[in-house]
Amino acid sequence: MKIGVILVTFNRLDKLKIALDCYEAQTHKPDYIYVINNHSTDGTDVFLKEWQAQTGVCERLVLELPYNSGGAGGFHDGLEAGLKKDADWLWVADDDAYPEKDAFEKLSSYYDTLSADEQNKIAALCSAVINNGKIHYAHRNHLNLSKFKCKFRESSPEEYEKNAFDIDVFSYVGTLIKKTALLEQGLCEKEYFIYCDDQEHSLRIRKAGRIVVVPASRVIHNTPGFDDKGIFWGMYYHARNNLLMMRKHFPKRYYLLKMTKAYIVKASFLSKNDKKTRGLYKAAYKDAFYNRKGIHEVYKPGWKY
Repeated sequence: MKIGVILVTFNRLDKLKIALDCYEAQTHKPDYIYVINNHSTDGTDVFLKEWQAQTGVCERLVLELPYNSGGAGGFHDGLEAGLKKDADWLWVADDDAYPEKDAFEKLSSYYDTLSADEQNKIAALCSAVINNGKIHYAHRNHLNLSKFKCKFRESSPEEYEKNAFDIDVFSYVGTLIKKTALLEQGLCEKEYFIYCDDQEHSLRIRKAGRIVVVPASRVIHNTPGFDDKGIFWGMYYHARNNLLMMRKHFPKRYYLLKMTKAYIVKASFLSKNDKKTRGLYKAAYKDAFYNRKGIHEVYKPGWKY
């Protein structure tokens, strides 16, 4: 199994250094590490020039983006660059994801146990995501569809006791995507900017084959999580993109019901949210309705509540 690493970074140089050390320490060495620098302003560019000039265990590559295009833009351009290389699999992760030293080995070993026919049916392999010493189940999800609703159901503790299990939706934290699946289904939605780009992409990747979680492969995610950030600009993209994804992949009734309910609870005069928070959600739902993507003129990195 030939693996290429696509690592997106933005203004987290200390975390980037740890992540790079983790990839260099893998027992199953990657063929290359491709760092996508999303126009960092903390000296990351200087560090990466020095890093690339040094000899490592694999090829070192850097893509300097001319502006901050968000996680979605970084992964889009990184995967696009990775497709031009000869690795059969592309591992995607942010700079705050630290794979354990045998993470690639565990994925490769599982894949090698399968027959050629079984291997051909797999489009992506995922590691278990560990946050604060515990499995973060929300990174690996199943689709629950009813007549009017579509929900993402978290993977369960019982599933992680298995050798492997299938899912429908992944996050980019510790996910290995087969190159042929990317060529078939395309890249992530660059104009999402941030949030839900990986979920939307996984809904297409699963059309190319199975998405399998291998619990023995683990990646440490060094982040407080979405729920711990309070009211911030990213909530606009999370709300907007979730609806855009629903609109794109599922029957119209799912999208309309979800938007109506969300508007009442979060953006209407009936909402318990304050005026500024209601305004953020109103903008998100309006843009989703008109299928507007990209960076919002108000809710962008730096916006403060």
